[in-house]
Formats: sequence, C-alpha cells, structure tokens
Amino acid sequence: MFTISSTPLGWIDVGRATQGLFFKSFLRVLPYALVPVVLLIGLLGLGVWVAGEHGDREWILYLCALLLLVSPALMSPLLHQVNACAHARPAVARESLACGLRCLLPCLAASALFMLAVGSGAVLLLLPGLYLFVALSFWWPALVIDGVGPVEALKASRRLVRGHWWRVAIGYCLVLGVAVLVDRFDISTVSLPDNLAGAIAALLLSAAVTALVPMFVSANMVVLYNDLALRDLALRDLALSRSQVPPDRLPA
Repeated sequence: MFTISSTPLGWIDVGRATQGLFFKSFLRVLPYALVPVVLLIGLLGLGVWVAGEHGDREWILYLCALLLLVSPALMSPLLHQVNACAHARPAVARESLACGLRCLLPCLAASALFMLAVGSGAVLLLLPGLYLFVALSFWWPALVIDGVGPVEALKASRRLVRGHWWRVAIGYCLVLGVAVLVDRFDISTVSLPDNLAGAIAALLLSAAVTALVPMFVSANMVVLYNDLALRDLALRDLALSRSQVPPDRLPA
C-alpha cells in the first residue's frame, strides 16, 4: 500500500512514488479528472466548429490559451483528492468541490500570472521560459493544498524549486512519457458502432484516456511538492539550529 514519504526522496524513488500514488488514487480521482476533461474537449470541439463556420482560425489559438488558463481551476478538486489520498485522509466530494470553488478566482489569477511570466521568458529566449515554467509550476499545489494567495503561491514555488531545478525537471519527464503514450492512442482502432451511441462512446473513451494525463500530473506534483517541502523544512531547521549555536562553538 502506497504512503507518502516522510523523508526526502531519491531520483528513482520519485518515479516509484508517483506511480504508486497514481495507481492508489486511480478509481477515487477518475471522476474528478473525467468531468473537466469532457468539458474542455467539448469547448474545444465547439470552438473548432465555430472557427470553421466563420473561417477565423486565429480564434482557435485564443480558445486554446483560454483553456490552458482555466484548466488548473477546473482540476483543483482533482488535486485536492490526490493529495488527500497521498496522506491517507478521507475527502468527500463536497469537500473537494468546495475547495475548487474557493480556489476558482485565485487559480485564474495565478494561472494568468504564470502564463504571462513563462510566455514573456519564452518570447525573449526559450531557456528563460523553460526555467520559469519549472520554477513557478508549483504555484498550483501551493494555492490548492496550502491555501496561499496567487502571488504568494508563485513565490513559494520559486523558493521550493531553488537549488532543485534539475530534480523537478527530470521528475516532469515522467509526465512527458505518459502524455506521449496518450497522444499515440488511436480511437479508430477500437471497434464501435457507427451511430450516435458509438459516437458518444468514442467521446467518453477518448476523454477517459485523456484524463490519465491530469491524473498522472496531479500525482507527480503532489509527490514532488511533498518532497520539496520536506527539503525546505530540513533546510530551515538547519539554519535555525545554526543560528542558536554560540559563536565560539561554530565550526571554523
């Protein structure tokens, strides 16, 4: 049975812990990923249809940016449930949905600031954008799990990732692997009836497969966030213990 680590993890242990949390929380959190994914796919499909009717392809880009902006807010109940599962705490649907409503506006604000910072860095040069993406990405668990404000969440993420950028970047490679596998899934290989029921089944199956990505992302972020918080706490304890040592006893 998976339990969240109470000590900092090694490189390989991060991957094992992410997989363990993903499988442990799978059935529990699937509805919290599936509903937002169906909504996002529906909005994207509607946007593509409207753009096709009016011949305005640029509108699709604006829609994609909007979906990226609102996705963290819609997925907040998912992250809340994954974190509760990681710490073996019960969390009813009402509690997670209340967390999602409470975090809605702060998530939108923090997501906008995050996209602005990463986008500005990417426009100036690719590497600053990539650095900021990793360094600021933990604003989401800081806001949803710890309940801090948008600006404080971004600052907290930057503080936690400082000195551990490569560890986090390599940890994110697991998510990239899952995203590639999901992208390779071809719904046409599944035999479904050629009618309305088949179309609905195809949509739900595609949504279920796509939902694996936010579920794995949430598990990965909870594991990494817990690991970074433990490292930050150990560093703070070390600094506090050193500040309490008499000057004549400090090592040369």
